[in-house]
Amino acid sequence: MDTIRYELIPAHGEGQVALITFDEPGSPVNTMCQRWQDDLASATAQVLAERARLGTALKGVVLASAKSSFFAGADLKAIFQMSEADAPRAFERIERMKRQMRTLETLGIPVVSCINGTALGGGWEVALIGHHRIAVDDAKIQLGLPEVTLGLIPGASGITKMVRLLGLMGAQPWIMEGKLFNPQKAQALGLVHALVADAAALRPAALAWIAAHPEARHPWDEKGYKMPGGTPASPKIAAGLAVAPAMLRKTTRGRYPAPEAALSAMVEGALVDYDTALRIESRYLA
Repeated sequence: MDTIRYELIPAHGEGQVALITFDEPGSPVNTMCQRWQDDLASATAQVLAERARLGTALKGVVLASAKSSFFAGADLKAIFQMSEADAPRAFERIERMKRQMRTLETLGIPVVSCINGTALGGGWEVALIGHHRIAVDDAKIQLGLPEVTLGLIPGASGITKMVRLLGLMGAQPWIMEGKLFNPQKAQALGLVHALVADAAALRPAALAWIAAHPEARHPWDEKGYKMPGGTPASPKIAAGLAVAPAMLRKTTRGRYPAPEAALSAMVEGALVDYDTALRIESRYLA
């Protein structure tokens, strides 16, 4: 693997933890370049192999960065070079990447994201793989999904997850307006679960959480999960959604399709199960 380092490290107590460290060579930041996408598939396969070999001795997975930031996001240069003819290939690539993410999320063991610095766009979506997210308490760190400000939409599970974490209304400013937030705000929103003083404290905190939580799932994978604030079928949400497209068109004057596509992906995804919502999100991105 070129952009990812994979190693087994001792867990607290007995067993081992898979440490996946993002470190794109020749770049000051980590991006979702094609090499990284291939390496994510390789790292995921390695975790599955370790799970089969070690069984319950594999206690969890830690996601970390060797850069000063956590993850910068998509490879924008490659994206803006694409044409309409590339849409089917883009759809398959994003679906492949989300399958790797989903595999890590549904192993049944805890996955912890150690957010040492800024995580934007695809970088925030990578952070959201973790069942537990720990960030350095630094107000300069920026987190979030700014894609609409670039004429894009979040497509690597960001829309689907943020809607299920915050609800349709709660997620709107962070998706449709591309607003960013720092770690303290993320903690207040429930998007980050713990803050630490510095990057050196991230891994110990992650290992401690894994030791205390031998099993972990995302909220939407738990039995009885309900979307915060209700689904589009609930009267209060439906009333707000009825006027949202007109208000959006008034704001954008129809010149910026990204916010409208994001809203459609949010609403349609909220009406179906999680995995179907992921495909809807991919379709609107491609």
